[in-house]
Amino acid sequence: MDLKSNFLIIGSLMISIFLLSACSNVEKVQHIEVFVTETSEQNDEGFFETTGYKKVNSITSIEEGKNHIKTDIKAIEDFYDTEGNYLRTEIIHSSFNKSNVTQAEDGENRKEELQEPSTVLIPNENIEQFKLDNVSKEDKEKVKEHVLSFMDRL
Repeated sequence: MDLKSNFLIIGSLMISIFLLSACSNVEKVQHIEVFVTETSEQNDEGFFETTGYKKVNSITSIEEGKNHIKTDIKAIEDFYDTEGNYLRTEIIHSSFNKSNVTQAEDGENRKEELQEPSTVLIPNENIEQFKLDNVSKEDKEKVKEHVLSFMDRL
C-alpha cells in the first residue's frame, strides 16, 4: 500500500471512532402522564381568563446526546368548558430534532380533531381537584397502549 492509501484508511478509521463515540452517551427518558389542566385565553384587556379545562393522556419521549436532542410527544386531549360540557378531542403528535453540531432544527406537528371524549383513567366528577399520583406500571402501560392506538389516525 502506498502512503495515500494509509492516510485514507487511518482517516476513515478516525472518523468512524469519532462518530461512534458521539453516539455512545445518549440518554433516553419516557414519561407517561395522566392529568387535568385549566385552559385559558387572553381577553381584550390582555388578561388571561379560564375558559375550561382539558383531560390529557400523553407520552413524552426525550433523547439527548452530546450532539443532538430529540423530543416526541403523543397526546390525547379532551377539552371541556367551565361548566364541564365536553367540547372536542385533539389527537396530537409533535416531534422536534436539533443538532448541537450544525444547529439544524426540524420538527413536525400533526393534529386531528375528534368529537368524542377519548382519554382514560380520569373520572368525570370532581375534575377540578383531579390529580393522579403514583401511576402504577400497569396503568402506565394501559395509557401508553391507548395513546399509541390513536396515532395511526394522523
